[in-house]
Amino acid sequence: MRNRTAWCAVWAACALLLATGAAVGQLAQGKPAPSIHAVDIHGKAVNLDALVREQPYLVILYFFSVDTGEDIAVKLRYLDMRYGRDKLKIIALGMKEDEAALKAFADRLNIRYFLIHADSIENAPWLKEIYSLPLTLFVQADPEKTIERVLVGGGAGQAQILKEVAENLYQQRRSEALEIVEEAIASGEDPKEAAELKGFILTAEGKLDEAEKEFGRIDSAAGLAAVALERGDLDSAAQIAASAPDDGYAQTIRAEALIRTGKTAEAAEALDTAATAAKRPWQQSEAVNLQGRVAHIEGDADKAVAAYRQAIALDPYNVIALSNEGAAHREKGDLEKARETLEKAAQIRPDDLTEIMVRQVRRELEEANDVKRAELVNAQIAELGKRFRELKASGAIKDTNDWTSRPLVVAFLPSARQESALFERAGTAVAVQREIEARLQGSGRMSVVERQMLDKLLQELNLGSSELADPATQRQLGRVLSAGVLAFTDFGRIGSDLIMYVRLVDTESTQIVGQVTSTVDERRPSACIQSVAGELLEKLSNNRELRGLIADISDPEAVLINIGARHGVETGQVFTVLAEGDPVEAAGRVIARRQRPVGKLRVTLVEADYAVCAPVELREDVPIAKEMKVRIFR
Repeated sequence: MRNRTAWCAVWAACALLLATGAAVGQLAQGKPAPSIHAVDIHGKAVNLDALVREQPYLVILYFFSVDTGEDIAVKLRYLDMRYGRDKLKIIALGMKEDEAALKAFADRLNIRYFLIHADSIENAPWLKEIYSLPLTLFVQADPEKTIERVLVGGGAGQAQILKEVAENLYQQRRSEALEIVEEAIASGEDPKEAAELKGFILTAEGKLDEAEKEFGRIDSAAGLAAVALERGDLDSAAQIAASAPDDGYAQTIRAEALIRTGKTAEAAEALDTAATAAKRPWQQSEAVNLQGRVAHIEGDADKAVAAYRQAIALDPYNVIALSNEGAAHREKGDLEKARETLEKAAQIRPDDLTEIMVRQVRRELEEANDVKRAELVNAQIAELGKRFRELKASGAIKDTNDWTSRPLVVAFLPSARQESALFERAGTAVAVQREIEARLQGSGRMSVVERQMLDKLLQELNLGSSELADPATQRQLGRVLSAGVLAFTDFGRIGSDLIMYVRLVDTESTQIVGQVTSTVDERRPSACIQSVAGELLEKLSNNRELRGLIADISDPEAVLINIGARHGVETGQVFTVLAEGDPVEAAGRVIARRQRPVGKLRVTLVEADYAVCAPVELREDVPIAKEMKVRIFR
């Protein structure tokens, strides 16, 4: 069944390419466009390689004859006059007429884009591949000059050249797509296809009410389902799409809604239909990408990568598939390939999440290439593992100094839940959590246990989610990692909202000491990251007692205490100095000693592990001394 499905997908891809007129030989989709060096009929130099380096949205190569190409030539004139300076570049090649006839044609139609007599191009054997006119090639503005789309002959496809350009720019998420598709409708191109494309463009721009009206007018189940999906109404999206079982793109949207609600098996069945019935290559690309997501969620990263690459071959602008492939490579430990793929996605269409992932993978690559650091981490893992096992065997948690506050250290532990199905893109949960860790570490107000060290330690100790939920394990981990707080991150849905939860557990008491929640916009997660990081800083830093000991009094005006920035000490804080008072007895034994305030110290300088203080209020009858206790409530 799997082989049959795979062959059906391949057949569908071929059928779609044939439907768009994909040529063979050099002038084929996915192949590099030939180099063109010539002088056009107006005496202007034409160099395709140079035009591509100017990075327009698209380069259009148009092969025609005067008798067969006027309709398209006029529409290209509109595009050139409206966008031709820097966004769209058009090169038209006359294949039959002499230069005088081409000039007359250009003058009559007021053509100002490049128009070349084909015979003027030297060393161009590829011209023999042109067996039907007109022929239009869409060329990506990348160094390879990749042919993205091939339209052969007259017919309906060629008559819809404006819609085709609008569709290409929609795939790139260019704002000009809407104006061009409206011009396509006004010029009489297929009203239903153009209207549906307009609806998808409006959906991508977030104009959901307008999109819903457009889709409702032409009764597009796929479009209405897409709007519901964009609104986060997953149940409605699945139900609407289910009403059009023969619409491949509707089934793709249904599958995505099912995946985000955890129904991956049902989604896989819908994708079998979607991958073979999609009308357009970009729609099939989305279906194949989702097949990769299903494989990814099920733990088959190699199969997922293969699907993501097939999706990218169908639609080179599919940034979601590129991002997913990058996340899969990252999980597999191939950081170089992850960086390459994610950087390509960011170059095609930069967005908040992709840029976060690129930054993280670059940092991980630097760490992975640091041999000395790797040796140190491995040595620390061995030592930490040994200490953990000893603590676990003894069951004891000992500390000779139970007064001094421990450094403010947080360890983010893996979630017990499988959250990857909730997201449009693979790797979102990891990217968001690690960015929050980086923000906290960068604040200078606390330390976060290194992700690489923590992951390796958990692997070394073979600790799963059930063991991490055990209070004894939490205490032992906290002691071994010198972490006072363990943070557990989860994601879930409440209605249409995707919610992030961070639960904070004190490693001494194993009690929950705080929880932070935030709505996640996974396409623009920075707002959530900033909100959660800020709230965590406040919860962990404030409303906290700091306690320490006087470490040195050799300079009476610069008293040293044994806690510093790593513990949460800040310049300007005022600590109370305490002396041991009379014992308090009960039932014949001493249960405590009263603490007597004997003065105050103001912090003037803070280092990582100690602080310098100036006396501000001292009692003359009780001089301060080394080992005296200090305390402040924040």
